[in-house]
Amino acid sequence: MFSRWMCVLTVLLLSGCASLQETMDVNKPTASVADVSIGSLSTDAVTLLLDVEVKNPNVFPLKTAGFDLGLLVNGNNIAKVNQPDSSLSLPAKGSNSVRLPVTLTFDQLIKGVGSLKDKKQFDYAVEGDVAINLPVLGDLKMPVAYAGQLPIPQKPEVAFKGVKMDSVGLSGATFNVDLEVTNPNDFDVNLSDVHYKLASKGASLGGGEIKKIALGKGKTQRLTIPLTLGFSEMGMSSYRMLTSSDPVSVDMSVGANVETDIPGWKSSPMTFESQQVLTR
Repeated sequence: MFSRWMCVLTVLLLSGCASLQETMDVNKPTASVADVSIGSLSTDAVTLLLDVEVKNPNVFPLKTAGFDLGLLVNGNNIAKVNQPDSSLSLPAKGSNSVRLPVTLTFDQLIKGVGSLKDKKQFDYAVEGDVAINLPVLGDLKMPVAYAGQLPIPQKPEVAFKGVKMDSVGLSGATFNVDLEVTNPNDFDVNLSDVHYKLASKGASLGGGEIKKIALGKGKTQRLTIPLTLGFSEMGMSSYRMLTSSDPVSVDMSVGANVETDIPGWKSSPMTFESQQVLTR
C-alpha cells in the first residue's frame, strides 16, 4: 500500500513540476504601434488614433496591465495617453490590439514647440510602454516607438482689396467689392456657405452668399462681388451719406466653412473683418 501511494505522489510531483516549468518558461511578449491614423482634423486641432498591437508567443493567455504613451514633437512631450488600468486579453499564441485616441490643438502644439510657427507640417514620435502581467514574474513593461509626419492646416487668408460704388440714385446703389482669397496649404481647400456683409456707421449696405469657392493648394483667387442696395432698404440717412462728398468708411465681414477632401477632416468655421474707404 505504501509503495502504491509513493508512486501516485511521484506522478503528481512530476506533473506539478512540468506545469511549473511551463509557467516559468515565459516567452517575452512584444508590443508595437502598428499604425497611426487621423480620427479628425481641422484648422484648430487633430485627433490621432494609435493602433497598439500586442503579441503573446506563449502557450497560455496573458493580459495587459496598462498603457503609458507620449506624443513627442522635437523631443517635447505634447500629449499623453495614460491608461494604467487598461486590461487587454491576449490569447495563447495570438495577439490583440487596441485603438487609443489622443487629441492636441495646434495652439497647444505651437506654444509647446515655438519653432513650428508658420510651418505647414511637423514630425512627431510616439514613445512609451505597454505593461504585460506575467505569471510569477509580475508586470513587465514593453517599450514601443513610432514616428510619422502630420500637416498643420492653416485657414485661408482673405484680403479686402477695395470697394467701389458704381452708381447711386433714387432707385438705390450698386457696389463692387474686390477680395483676394489665398489657400496657404499644401492641399486643396473649399470654402462653403460663404456669406458677406457691408456696413457703414452701423447702417447696412447689403450682403450676399456664395455657395462654394474652390481653392487649389497654394493658389490665390481674385473675386469681384456685385452688391445692389435698394432705396427702400437704404433709407434716407444712408442715401445722404452715399451721395455726399465726404469719405465713407465701409466695414466688410466675411464668414465661411473650410472644407477639404482629407479623410477625417472636420469642417472649420472662419471669419474675416476689414475696413476701407469707399471710392466712387
